[in-house]
Formats: sequence, C-alpha cells, structure tokens
Amino acid sequence: MQMNLGELYITNKDAMVRKLTVFSRDAHAAEDAVQQSYLKALAYDGLTGMSNESVKAWLYVTAKNALVDEKRKTLRWVALNTDVEIPLDEPDKDDMLFLNILLDKLSEEQREIVTLRYLTGLDSTTIGHMLSIPPATVRTRLRAALKKLQNELN
Repeated sequence: MQMNLGELYITNKDAMVRKLTVFSRDAHAAEDAVQQSYLKALAYDGLTGMSNESVKAWLYVTAKNALVDEKRKTLRWVALNTDVEIPLDEPDKDDMLFLNILLDKLSEEQREIVTLRYLTGLDSTTIGHMLSIPPATVRTRLRAALKKLQNELN
C-alpha cells in the first residue's frame, strides 16, 4: 500500500496541486492540502485494497476538504481583522476579479465542477470519477451552473 501511495504521490501531486489551486485560488494552500491528504492516507487503513483511481479520488476530496476548512478559519480571522489587504498576483486583475465574482455566485459544488471542466480541461467522466458521481450528473450540474452564470450576465 505505501509503495503504491508513494508512486501515486510522485505521479499525481502536481496535477492535484494545479486543480486545487484553481479551486482555492492559492497555490501554497493547495500544496499544503495535498501534503496533508497524503499524510492522512498514510495513517488511514481504509485505503488498503482500493484501486488507484479510488485512492486518487479519496486524496483529492480529502485535500479539497482541508482547503475548505482552512478557508473557513481564514475567513473568521479576516472578519476580525478588516484592515487586512489581500494582494492579487494575477497578471490581469480585472478579468480575475470578474471571474471570481461570477464564480462566487455559484454554489461550492457548481464552482468546483465549472473550474474542473473549464479551467483544468477535465471531461465529465473524469470529473465524475473524482467526485464519485455519474458523468451525466456532472453535465447536468454544469448546465445548471452555466445557466446561472448566463442569468447573472444578463
């Protein structure tokens, strides 16, 4: 199991960090979350006997949950410190701000599917496997999210 986990880490770490960076908009937090998920996997016996794809999905969900938890903690802290400035490192700040405003209009579930599909280029089958839902459900949720965004733009 640990041998397979090590191989999974080597082959999938960068892709997971990229996907979670899109989700969280913070590369450092994404890398920390990926490392946390692998450390949890080392301590968790329930992964024994699972396929590599299932383990990858478990790692992704665990890392994503760690990001959400960390963001919630940060939001509570920022709410107490209202004079904190958050710098934007993106080259085109206006487009990124507009994109973030639009993505914030979506539910967390919709935002995740939209970012996985359009910002990382994954297909509905891969997204469905990662999120443990059927590809048709991914496409339905994606259509609903796009319709919501279209309504926001009109």
